[in-house]
Amino acid sequence: MKHVFLRGSLAFVVFIAVVALAALGYRAWRQHANAQALAIRTPNGIEEASFLNIGALDQWVQIRGEDRNNPVLLFVHGGPGSSETPLSPLFRPWEKYFTVVMWDQRCAGKTFARNGARSCRGLSIAGVASDGIALTNYLRGHLHKTKIVLLGHSWGTMVGLRMVHDRPDLFSAFVGTGLVVSIPEKEPVVYAGAMARLRAAHAEDGIHALEKIGPPPYKSQSGIQAERNWSERYDIPSERDLYTNMTPVVLFAPGWSLWDIYEFLQASKFANAATFDANNSYDVRRLGTKFDVPIFIFNGELDNITPTFLAKRYFDSLVAPQKAFVALKGAGHSAVVTEPDTFLDELVSRVRPAAVQSQSK
Repeated sequence: MKHVFLRGSLAFVVFIAVVALAALGYRAWRQHANAQALAIRTPNGIEEASFLNIGALDQWVQIRGEDRNNPVLLFVHGGPGSSETPLSPLFRPWEKYFTVVMWDQRCAGKTFARNGARSCRGLSIAGVASDGIALTNYLRGHLHKTKIVLLGHSWGTMVGLRMVHDRPDLFSAFVGTGLVVSIPEKEPVVYAGAMARLRAAHAEDGIHALEKIGPPPYKSQSGIQAERNWSERYDIPSERDLYTNMTPVVLFAPGWSLWDIYEFLQASKFANAATFDANNSYDVRRLGTKFDVPIFIFNGELDNITPTFLAKRYFDSLVAPQKAFVALKGAGHSAVVTEPDTFLDELVSRVRPAAVQSQSK
């Protein structure tokens, strides 16, 4: 009997090993196929990815585009700590019209995988904005541009608006999506909206959970995370299914090891803990209402995390050389990744002309 058990155990271990090796082999094949499909082959194209020392920290930067003469677009991701670089295959069509720069900020993505939790110490909007300005100056020299387009998503709008406010001379335009105006103002709206959707769905467990947490201001990150978890279950389908839909993109992203992906998933926990207290009082209106660069806001019409009516109210107060507000129909907070082609249409028709014009001056 003992020998039968040992043989059975050994057979099970061998089976698991074979399945694991097959899965790893399939993943490697998919990554290679994706790398081939995404390769830049145009004569004047650019395809680079490396760590750059920014703010005394090695930070991951990816640069891709079909024509170096195109405007440069720096993508400032959300979170904090939520790199969108492994989702860059979604932006492959963008690379026909822009040189797209994906940047893993401190405490995010491959930057976190390289440096660990130490990259999260002292994390702040001002500090990341300073890193972003240093990166922008590097890009201007490296890519031979006087100005670049800055695109910020969610937390990236908090960082990005600080960057263009402090150094407008470096930027041809600012594009915001999932625009954060005021956390103390928006969070009660977000909580009330989540509660209304839960009640409409008769989701008693969720209703009791949010009642137990209580309305904002939240006492800790765990409170806001619990609210977000229940909120997204009853959000519009593209937001509710976001992680399911994006998992294959991340899992088979070229150049991303399983360790990179594991760290990519861990980073936001550290980043949110580092910024929770400071972010609770955030209000972009402290920067004033005048900006010396064109401002474009492309918010999801059905954004339940950074409500579009609050973004529009703030946008209407702004004074800028050029500005436009677009509510992307049927889209939510993550419109930039759930509707990348629609987003590109707006970038090409509204933002690219401003960027091209700035290059000719």
